[in-house]
Amino acid sequence: MSKNSAIKGNSIDSNHLNILIIDDNEQITKMLTTFLELKNHKCTVANDGKQGLALIQENKHDVVLLDLAMPEFDGYAIIKALENKNMLKNNKIIVFTASTITQDELDQLVSRGVNSYILKPIDIDLLLSKIIESATS
Repeated sequence: MSKNSAIKGNSIDSNHLNILIIDDNEQITKMLTTFLELKNHKCTVANDGKQGLALIQENKHDVVLLDLAMPEFDGYAIIKALENKNMLKNNKIIVFTASTITQDELDQLVSRGVNSYILKPIDIDLLLSKIIESATS
């Protein structure tokens, strides 16, 4: 649970989550932010991997939405950096990608500590259910 979570008893208030979105495509981050804020969630955006990793390490987010395919420092590099610091399993990360990734590769990411995944184009309702499921698991 993040330091800034909306707390209801001893659990996260899944109606008011702090969500970090890491994607180099500003159209996607704007669309996701607009949708999630309409659902009463707070969003922080990082449009590159290094900024995203720094924000993850602050541990202020209930869920992280992470694009795998970004220039320079991509989602895979973020996952590896978190593994090296033993921080991967402490974060609720949902990866999303338009890249050609196999089911085996997705399953391997989950076995390493990623919570879930979704393929682009994003089904926004499916993403919202995965966010809530990840935050409350």
